[in-house]
This record gives sequence, C-alpha cells and structure tokens, in this order.
Amino acid sequence: MNGPIPDPPDRSFWDASPALRGLLERALSAGEFAWAEPRMREMGELASRVVAPLAAVADRESPRLVTRTPAGEPVNRVDYHPSYREMERIAYGSGMVAMKYEPETLADHASSIHLVTFALGYLFAMAEMGLYCPLCMTDGVARIITRHGTAGQVERVVPRMGARNAADRWTGAMFVTERAGGSDVGANETITRRGHDGRWRLTGRKWFCSNVDAQAVLVTARPEGAPGGTKGLRTFLLLPRESTGVEIERLKDKLGVRSMPTGEVRLSEAEAEEVGGFGPMLEMMNLSRLYNSVAAVAVIGRALHEARHYAGLRHAFGRPVIEHPLAAETLRDLEAEHLAAQLLTFACVEMLDRADGGDAEAARAHRTLVPIVKAVTGKLAVPCVSEAMELIGGNGYIEESPLPRLLRDAQVLPIWEGTTNILVLDALRVARKERGHELLLARIETQFPGEAGAIGAALAGLDERGARGWVDRLARAFELTLLAEAGYTDALDRLQRRPLGLIPGARMA
Repeated sequence: MNGPIPDPPDRSFWDASPALRGLLERALSAGEFAWAEPRMREMGELASRVVAPLAAVADRESPRLVTRTPAGEPVNRVDYHPSYREMERIAYGSGMVAMKYEPETLADHASSIHLVTFALGYLFAMAEMGLYCPLCMTDGVARIITRHGTAGQVERVVPRMGARNAADRWTGAMFVTERAGGSDVGANETITRRGHDGRWRLTGRKWFCSNVDAQAVLVTARPEGAPGGTKGLRTFLLLPRESTGVEIERLKDKLGVRSMPTGEVRLSEAEAEEVGGFGPMLEMMNLSRLYNSVAAVAVIGRALHEARHYAGLRHAFGRPVIEHPLAAETLRDLEAEHLAAQLLTFACVEMLDRADGGDAEAARAHRTLVPIVKAVTGKLAVPCVSEAMELIGGNGYIEESPLPRLLRDAQVLPIWEGTTNILVLDALRVARKERGHELLLARIETQFPGEAGAIGAALAGLDERGARGWVDRLARAFELTLLAEAGYTDALDRLQRRPLGLIPGARMA
C-alpha cells in the first residue's frame, strides 16, 4: 500500500550540499577550510531550521509603506514583520558582508574571502532569496565606495555597511531603473545640478528600487548639459537619512521575493555626492549579477533538496517514487544541471578572488564570464524549480510546500540585473573588446580541444541572431570542463548529451 505524505525534510542545508563542501575542499587550503567549515555548518543549520520557516512568514507578511502616523502626521517609512528582522540578524550577523571589509579578517583570509562569503550566501539563499538582494546591494555599495569613493566617504560609510550589530548597520541599494529606460539605462532622465555651494542635487523618479529604504544608495543621474546615453551618466552616493527630497511613492506588488520591499522613489533636489562616471555603477551591476547567479543555484539546490527527500519517502504504485526509473532519471538530470551550474558560478567567484588579489588575467576572464553565468543560471532556475515541483506532484503545488514560493522567487532571476538577451549582448561585446573568452577556451582546450576551436572560430562571423546560441555553447563547454576537472563523470556524461537550457528528461538521441 502507499504510504502517507512525507514530513518536510529536517536536515542542515550544509549537510544536504555535499557538492558545495567538495568545491570548498578543492579550492581552499586545509587551514582556510578549517576556518570556513564551522561557519558553513552554523549557517546550514540556521538556514534550514530557523530561516526557512521565517521566510515563509515574511513572504506572506510583506513590508508595507507607512505614510501617516496614528496621530495623522506625515511619515515616509517601510514597516517590516519581525520575521524579516530576525532573518536580517542571522544573515548580517554571520558576517557574509561584514567580513569583506573587516581589516582583521582580510589580513588572514583575503585570498578566499569571496568564495567563503558567497558559499555562506548560497546556504542562506536556499532558505530566503528576498533578503539575499539587500545583502547583495549592501556589499555592492561598500565595494564601490571602497574602490572609487573619497577617503571621507569610505570612513563614513563602509564600516556601517552590513555591520553585524543592527544598531551600527546600514544597508545598501542602487537606484537605476526609470520609466524611460529599463534595460536601456542610457535613456534615463534623472538630472543633477551643482549648486552655488558646490553640492549636487538630484531630481527625477526611479521606478524599480529594491531594498528601497536603504541608508546608503548609489544612484545614476545626468548632469545638466551632459551628453545622452550612458556616457553622460554619473554615479552618486545618496544618504537618504541625511538628505531631504527623497520620497518613497509606493511599494511594488511583485510576483516573488515579496519579503523584501521594492518601490518607486521620487527625488526632488536630493543632495548627493559624486562617486564617478557610469563605470562604478557597471561594477556594482556586475557584482549583483554574480549574486544573482548564486541565488539561482541556491534556489535550484533547495528545490532539489525538497524533491529528493519527497521522492525517497513517498510511495506510488507500490514502491518509493525514486525507484521508478523515469523519476530517478529526471532527478539525476536535475542534479547534473545543478552541479554544473554551481561549478560554473563558483568558478566565477574564484576568479573574483584572484582578480582582487591583482591577477589581471583572472580579472579579464571574470568580466567575460559574469554576464554568461548570470544569463544561463538565471534562465535555468525557473524550469529546474518547476520540474522539482512536478516530481513532488500536487503536494508541491500547494502553499504549505515551499515550492510555490521558490518558483515565484526564481522567476525574477532571468530579469534582475539584465534580461537574458541583454546579458548575451554584454557577453558578446566584452568578448570582442577584451578577448577574455580566450582564457576560458584555453581551459576548455585541455578537455575538449575540438569544441574549443569551434567556439573560438564561430565568434568571428557571429551576428546578433546567433549570439544566444554562442553564449550557451561556450557556457556548456566550460561547465563540462569543470565537471571533467572535478571528476564528476556521471553528470558529465548526462550533460554532454543535452544542450544547455533543454528541460530535464528531454535528452538528445
């Protein structure tokens, strides 16, 4: 007879992620792994047993915009459910942002700081993707101010960004998107004027501002008289608590990531400080794309964790679901896609560590790989989560299951920080300008020499219509290379027979 509906899994996300453990063991020295592993274990336990239940509540109890006090006085603030604040305490308290800017931590662990903190973020994002966006934005503002800000800006802002202690903490955001230009950022209309006092003041409306009530925001604006397009845009630091003229007009009613507030903001002569041209904002976008990729492999990993557990315990037609060959094959296909995407994403993270350490070739490869990784992982997340839901069946479709929330959250991943087509065009442009793809091809050459040559030759005559196929082919070849290097022969065999993006179960002949 068939058994009952299984209880939800009760296992640390760290224990449920052996591939992540293997990745860190290969990439880190024994000493670095000994430092990182207890932090992973703690986050795995907290994410699974504390954050995941809180995330379900925070998703239902979305933030709300408050414009009047009970006494009728005008205010402009966002109110959060306590579940969100508790998740913040865990996330920021882990140091996944703060460690990157703590001199004592960097003194001992600078060479692997991104790898360790993104691995912590992966475990956290398995439970909660909404808050992972503010974590990303906070890290981004801190990084850009560290790299491009004045000494005064660094001293005033960076120590507060993502502080472990809530009383000291500021969070970050970037206000870029406008009605006039979504992906076409160069069409933005927000302007800035420099007053007689030498200070910049911004006027305009920003249309899609996540973590909308952040304390430190990077904003794009065009100085009066500057040329059109992105060449005329500048990046400014806005501290809303220290500037008048910043109004949250409304919060978005979003399909997913509902625990985190995204809003529309009106800037009316809002005082801000210049950081640089459009380049710093591009750097922040690239970091955000990497966070997006980590979120994508995390949400796939969580969906697989749920499906694997359910299929092992749920009986159908007299035996566990996992013992039915087609179900088992579908699950293994999903696991292979997830493993390859995880290796691809964290290879990009490792390049960032090396680039920050002064490796110019790693920096060039990283700039080439970021849009590729974001494009393919974001696109992969939605069908993989959907397939995991289907493996569970009707019990995965109801809201008592985390799968509906995971699917809603996953849908933003191919959209945030550039849709797939925009990212493909970015990848093509960077490849032709910097030739960073040649560094990837050199690595592919060691495992698949014929394929590396064919991909390199195809770029020369490529037009826009064929760009997406070229990016997919390069990404898949690099994934296969990473699988081969790590010795994952079963996943390698499976993915060699299926092009990137094809839904699980639809293997090529």
